[in-house]
Amino acid sequence: MKAFRFRLQTKLEICTRQEQIAWEEMQSRLKERELLLEELLYRERRLLAVEEEIRQDSCKAQEYQALLLKREFVPVIVMQIEQAEQNLSQAEARVEEARVLLLERKRETSTLEKLKERAWQEYLWELQQEEQKIIDEIAINNHFRRDLA
Repeated sequence: MKAFRFRLQTKLEICTRQEQIAWEEMQSRLKERELLLEELLYRERRLLAVEEEIRQDSCKAQEYQALLLKREFVPVIVMQIEQAEQNLSQAEARVEEARVLLLERKRETSTLEKLKERAWQEYLWELQQEEQKIIDEIAINNHFRRDLA
């Protein structure tokens, strides 16, 4: 009997590679999202720090010029926070796209692996049948040889 050969092996290898690429893409998008989240948190902490400085400086009359500068800086920080939130939500959408693609790739690879396993089991069954035929023929030949002798 000829050796086992899965006819969709090339497709399985391609799907496995595509799954690997999708996984790497997912990881890069997760890392991007994490960086954007860190940026957002930094900007929010910066806003809180500036607001605290404004509260502290409001009691001091000699710090009036610095107080005005800090108050003018607050809307800039708020705008940066809004932009960071937008970037983060876009990154979340890209992560979700990558997750969906990865699931599709995994599903396809899994299906092909199941087909390969089924084909392998069928091959083993056929191989057993072949071996059983050979054993039966040997037994029949031995039986007839004993009867002739």
